[in-house]
Amino acid sequence: MEITTRALRQLADDVDDQHHEAMATIHEDLREVHFGETSRVLAGSRRRFLRNAGLGGAALTLGSTLVPVGRLLPAAWAQETLDDADLAGFAQSVELAAVDAYTAAIETGLLDGSVVDVAEIFRRHHDEHAAAFAGVAGDAATDEANQAVLDVFAPQIADAADQDALLQIAQDLENGAASTYFYSLGILQDRDAALAVATILPIESQHAVVLGQALGQDLDQYVPTFQGQDGALSPTDYPVNS
Repeated sequence: MEITTRALRQLADDVDDQHHEAMATIHEDLREVHFGETSRVLAGSRRRFLRNAGLGGAALTLGSTLVPVGRLLPAAWAQETLDDADLAGFAQSVELAAVDAYTAAIETGLLDGSVVDVAEIFRRHHDEHAAAFAGVAGDAATDEANQAVLDVFAPQIADAADQDALLQIAQDLENGAASTYFYSLGILQDRDAALAVATILPIESQHAVVLGQALGQDLDQYVPTFQGQDGALSPTDYPVNS
């Protein structure tokens, strides 16, 4: 289903408004997501995910790269020993990679004017998300984009033939980030780290929905994959640059 330029921009503006509202109400959101009933649901989902991933049967696609789900999860994640500050630094590096990815997509010249506007809004969101994670990461913060993530997506952007190809790449990246944050909620112990993740996760998923609308996808295609088992990135396969 095609979407008009006006409708696409309205969707992006709606997400932008929700982004600002979410950042303003972050403490209220955390109370339910991290410490309320939702936290127990997330923990149960994560345990099922880790058990299923351990079977080695599930796989996901990062752009055109097919990767077994189990290999994306580090042993530390499965054992619940991942340090919160390090995870926040990892999330920051992923957000910075998203900033660079959107910049590269815009610079291809393949995006229409209205889509450029959307890409610029989403790029700004990722920049602000990176800053939020940096504040949580402390000494584990980084100023560099995650090079391993860029190594997956940058060549795809460079090889993209048209706007739809770029939109699909962006949607893959958004879903990967959202899935990562979804599963990290069941692990984080630090209130500030969980606060950032709980606030940023729904914005990433909304980005994916808007991109799906721009691609003309049916509903079952653009519902964010973070609601299932696929898409999570890990600090092991995508380490923060040393």
